[in-house]
Amino acid sequence: MDHYKSCVTQNLSHHIDLNDEDVRLLAELEEDPTNVKKHTELWETGRAAEKLYTLRSGWAFAFRRNEDGSRQVMDIYVPGDVLGIRDVTFEHHYTSACMLTDGIICPFPTERLHYIFGRSPKLAMGLHAAAARQQMIIMDRLVNVLSHDAKARIAHFTLEIYYRLKRIGADVENGYGLPITQKQISMLLGISEVHLSRTMSELEEMGLLRKTRKKLQVLDIDRLSELARFTPDRFNDELNPLLQTW
Repeated sequence: MDHYKSCVTQNLSHHIDLNDEDVRLLAELEEDPTNVKKHTELWETGRAAEKLYTLRSGWAFAFRRNEDGSRQVMDIYVPGDVLGIRDVTFEHHYTSACMLTDGIICPFPTERLHYIFGRSPKLAMGLHAAAARQQMIIMDRLVNVLSHDAKARIAHFTLEIYYRLKRIGADVENGYGLPITQKQISMLLGISEVHLSRTMSELEEMGLLRKTRKKLQVLDIDRLSELARFTPDRFNDELNPLLQTW
């Protein structure tokens, strides 16, 4: 049963208190964890949204293909995220998704959501909370890109990943691995690779962050937060008290 607790149960328990029946129900419906390799495609644009995936380990990303065949990165997924949850009410996926690293995914057939919603309004609220927080992260990143210069955009993205990893208990104080390329980061932040590289160097000279080949380290979280106008309370898992009626 432990492998189930590390998948969708672990994700939803950030937002709601799960009892034994909730855990049992999820364990009944979730498929066994699956090992996946880097570059494994999880779904593609136009495919029916038949499954959700909880990312037990590894990183993944969502993207759209441009007319020239290149990929436009839309979102980054870290361990603990539920993948595909934003597309589940549509007839088909509007993005594609692929693994950035080797990892473990836990498939959850979409058709089984009917059963969960009927049996446990609390679990339904937990899934809604997970989807809402993913949407908040994308909205926050979009506002950052539209409103700020390159330094602030990079600072904001650095802190976004920092707090998302900290939320799941990762040790981020000495830096964290970032398994995406500069090209992918530049796509997310709407700046060129050259400008990204130059600005990262400037931020390091300012004593705010340090980028090595394997890690990105936050050196001065207060100054970095001030530069990005970043508010970490947006990563709070607590539900609106008005919804905690069970």
